[in-house]
Amino acid sequence: MKKLIIFDLDGTLLNTSEGILHCYHKTAKLLVLKKNPVNNDSIVIGGPLSDGFRTLYDIPDDKTLVKAIDTYRKLYANEGIRKFSRYGGIDTALRQLKSDGYQLGVATLKLEEYAKTMLKSADLAKYFDTIHGWDGTEKCTKAYTVIKVLFEQKCLAKDAVLVGDSVYDKKGAEIAGVDFLGVTYGFGIKQGNKLNSRFDTVDSPAELTNYFIQQK
Repeated sequence: MKKLIIFDLDGTLLNTSEGILHCYHKTAKLLVLKKNPVNNDSIVIGGPLSDGFRTLYDIPDDKTLVKAIDTYRKLYANEGIRKFSRYGGIDTALRQLKSDGYQLGVATLKLEEYAKTMLKSADLAKYFDTIHGWDGTEKCTKAYTVIKVLFEQKCLAKDAVLVGDSVYDKKGAEIAGVDFLGVTYGFGIKQGNKLNSRFDTVDSPAELTNYFIQQK
């Protein structure tokens, strides 16, 4: 049985697509960036902004990328941070998992201050023992935030699992040495899509509770 369940934020706890894509698209308009032929812009959600901009737009040089990221962050602080909703049933799932004795944490690449503000606004912060996000440094990868949660909760990697919705989450879990559970209701993992590797998935917040009950 796992002791610690670590959650991604974007696409796992909160539907932040409106705010994130608003800031990507507005940045592109302000900087006159050429759009790449991408079918679903949501695939960039949850990953580093540098990867996101290179995926969605034709970025001619590093200077343009730095300016795009800086513009995005300013827009998100003033506009994007308010554009989100929590997934239906996530409150009930977290309450049940907490009641069942699990430690709960958050590991996200969203700026930590924003993550805490948004989770508090969504009335979800109360369920988590620790919340770690991007600290403003290049070393702060997904795996780094997961390891920070493990350290703070004094939990071994083998006793923890990361719940997330993207390939970035899965890669971070692998590097940190924790198991991974994918959710298909977010942005990056769809039903039946195993990303060329084997891992369990759930299709709704309600299934999270049942999944961990079965793991006991």
